[in-house]
Amino acid sequence: MLCSDAVAVRSRSWARSQRERAMCKPRSSSDSDALASPRPAAAPSSRRSSSSSAKRRPAAAAGVSTSSPSTSSYSGAAPSGTGTGTGTASAQRRGTTSSSSTSSASSSRASLAAARASLPDPPVLYPFQELAAATNSFLAKRAGGSGSSSSAAYWRCSLRGRDAALFQLHPRPGAAAVDAAALARIGRYHHTSLARLLGACPAGAHLYLAYELPPGAATLAACLRSPRNPSFTALRTWVSRVQVAADVAQGLEYVHHHAGAVHGRVSPSAVIVSDPGLRARLTHFGAAEFAAPADARDAGESPYAAPGSSEPSREADVYAFGVLLLELLSGEEPARYRFDRGTKEFQRVSVLETAAAASAGGSVRNWVDRRLGDSFPVAAAERLVAVALRCAAAEDRPDMTWVAGKVSKVYLESRAWEQKVQVPDEFSVSVAPR
Repeated sequence: MLCSDAVAVRSRSWARSQRERAMCKPRSSSDSDALASPRPAAAPSSRRSSSSSAKRRPAAAAGVSTSSPSTSSYSGAAPSGTGTGTGTASAQRRGTTSSSSTSSASSSRASLAAARASLPDPPVLYPFQELAAATNSFLAKRAGGSGSSSSAAYWRCSLRGRDAALFQLHPRPGAAAVDAAALARIGRYHHTSLARLLGACPAGAHLYLAYELPPGAATLAACLRSPRNPSFTALRTWVSRVQVAADVAQGLEYVHHHAGAVHGRVSPSAVIVSDPGLRARLTHFGAAEFAAPADARDAGESPYAAPGSSEPSREADVYAFGVLLLELLSGEEPARYRFDRGTKEFQRVSVLETAAAASAGGSVRNWVDRRLGDSFPVAAAERLVAVALRCAAAEDRPDMTWVAGKVSKVYLESRAWEQKVQVPDEFSVSVAPR
């Protein structure tokens, strides 16, 4: 027994010494080359593969994933149904994107076309034959103005599908034709208180200017006074008259300070009033550049012409607006003749004189147009009379910016006054006996 144990101990010690010697022995070149050369990518041994597959089978059968949670890998095709759904969703997204881009492009083209169509056409040079055909060889009845020969009278006609007011003026001396560049420059200015210039036509001794005419429009002179019924007026309320005054003032302010031009023909016959809201627009914008300052038949003692001024200017426009404002408030003509029983002669009475006397005597309430029914704020009327008298002063006339601001402020106050005094409609009154 002892001998066998000793032999076993010696054999283990010999085996240990052999291993230590083998570890300390240097490797040969063939062994180092074999270790340095990469191993071929061979499949693992059948025993290891079988054992690992055997270990994976229970996990797969139990429904447990054998991949690491922190590592994601793609091995070939996706499961059944996954790849098809992803491709369909991406195709749907591409189709939606392309359809939305197509619809946005079409809507952009439509909006651009609508904006381009809404832009007004530039003024044109009409041939004389076209104007003659539109006015029945100029034999049609003219509207506005005091007579058929007045430059304020116009023909209602249709030019290239647009309702127009055609005015006959005299060209400037030495001007044989209308400058197309100047006509295009006038056409670039737009304001709600200015009637748009549609075109012009030079014809010998006359110059024709066509302006856009709203449906149902009439001149301010026709709205204030009717020759058939003196007691009738289309401007029956105080607010409507102040609205017209504010529109004309803002239009003149735009002409002076934004267009850098002058009007030169401010009068009730050059203002057209139209629905809705009885808004006013100035015609003859651009006439100061193409036409003569005043016709020979209209020159002389015009109530709207500033004393001592023969050429159109901003000061002359301010003076004419002051007279027009007094005419709006009083409803009377700017100049009329009254028979004096003492002298047995007719005397010329100006609205400037009557307004100045009423303002100095504190009787503006009795001076304002009686057709308004005494339904207006007296303080606002007094302020407007003061503004008009300052505009029509002999010197130191205000600027149209100041005038437009004062008139617009009175208009806002008048609107607030109208809302306070109007009859409420929340209740009804019954007059039946109980």
